[in-house]
Amino acid sequence: MQEPSIATLIEQCASDNPERQAPALQKLVAMKAYSAAPVILELLRSSDEGIRFCAAEALGCLGANEIESVGPALVNILEDPEGFVRAGATDSLGILRYQPARKSVELLLLNDPDALVRASAAETLGDLGDSEALEALKHAMQDPDRAVRSYAANSLGILGTPELIPQLQTYIETEDSLKVKAELLAAKYRLGATEDMEELLSLLENADEDLATFTLNVLTDLIERRVPSTIATNAPRICDVLTGVARRFPISARHAQNLIVKLRELEAR
Repeated sequence: MQEPSIATLIEQCASDNPERQAPALQKLVAMKAYSAAPVILELLRSSDEGIRFCAAEALGCLGANEIESVGPALVNILEDPEGFVRAGATDSLGILRYQPARKSVELLLLNDPDALVRASAAETLGDLGDSEALEALKHAMQDPDRAVRSYAANSLGILGTPELIPQLQTYIETEDSLKVKAELLAAKYRLGATEDMEELLSLLENADEDLATFTLNVLTDLIERRVPSTIATNAPRICDVLTGVARRFPISARHAQNLIVKLRELEAR
């Protein structure tokens, strides 16, 4: 069956029928239909919270060419009454690297009642790349939600400088969650504490399946964003541990093998 055209999908988005709008939005994203962004913008005002979420999410993928209108519109919807809509808009602002949103996102991190929104805000502040967000992220390390602290730790590693290492160590010493500790160790390593890679790998070697999966994601981020110059030197040891993880947890074998391939490429350079 022939796929609908972009014009047909845009027409469906304008139909005021959520059952037609939602799949149309998904297909427009899959087709990378950047021309649809102005119509999708209008859906941020939909009375249906699901459509507002889908529109916010779609704009993160399709809004780069219309950033002067998309950015402010996503900032406005950060006040949406539905938490998952606020979280979706926050994620999209990070994907778009819309730096004027930093202060609004900081307010969400510090004040939003929904942990999902605060976690999205902590991640997005790292994506926005503005070191002015460091104080808000430090404050978030006291958040009662583990996911918020995890994302805040990661963003501190992305935005911080080596001077932040002692404070990250203080967080490690008072942190109960092994997942948050994994993020903090990775953040310290990224900022120059090279000895922390061995502690991170020890955590992975002794992890259960859930913690191993999480730590593989931590390593993936280390290899793909703000890559530490020492990662190639540590690659053989990391690959040895990943080989063991692949044997222990078959469900994680593909992820571990993909990381080994990337590490060997870094080593070869």
